[in-house]
Amino acid sequence: MHIRRIQYARVPKIRMLNHNFRDDRNHLVVTMDVEGYDPPQTNGFLTIYRALARLFPTLSDHSCCEEWENTPLYLQETQGVSMKWVGEVADVAHLVEHVIVDLQCAVTSMSRCSGVTCGHRDPENRFDLFVECDDPYVGAFSAHFATFLVASMFAKPRLSPHYRDIVQAAHWAHTQPGRIDRAELAAALAMCPIRAQWAISALERFEFFNGNSRGHDELRR
Repeated sequence: MHIRRIQYARVPKIRMLNHNFRDDRNHLVVTMDVEGYDPPQTNGFLTIYRALARLFPTLSDHSCCEEWENTPLYLQETQGVSMKWVGEVADVAHLVEHVIVDLQCAVTSMSRCSGVTCGHRDPENRFDLFVECDDPYVGAFSAHFATFLVASMFAKPRLSPHYRDIVQAAHWAHTQPGRIDRAELAAALAMCPIRAQWAISALERFEFFNGNSRGHDELRR
């Protein structure tokens, strides 16, 4: 999968597709191409969803497509799966959207966040994801991390539980007004320094600090 562009804007017309969008919220707009997804050679949508739901249990609390203006009649539902799906590549982009929502809520403590996935006619594997967003840096991090998580599941049966360290580190870093370092993060989250450094490096990889006033000593020297 490949993210082509990330924008932070207010798109009023998107409320026509999902009435849960609020007038006072800006939107993260992620344009992405879904590549490399080819069931049964790769894991299918339900396998990927269930693996992510084990790592992020709050995915199971999501509601899906309830307030769409024109909800397709062919959407499928499966017991124990909070997302509706169509059995096509669009399901992958839609899953990335839900993970972005979940990550933003986990990192910033947003109590409510809505999104919608829109497909391009040409090329058919390109999608625009619109997600409510309060912090553009957290939004960009969530988009990069969510895309990585979903793409990594194409051929793997499960995800490492250590990826939760990245979410916890992002949540803690988001509350800090200044720079963070490994020792502070390790003490705050009661983890060993090696895990703390790995989490900080992951935040850097997924662009949590890019252009942000937050920083961290060890990666800025």
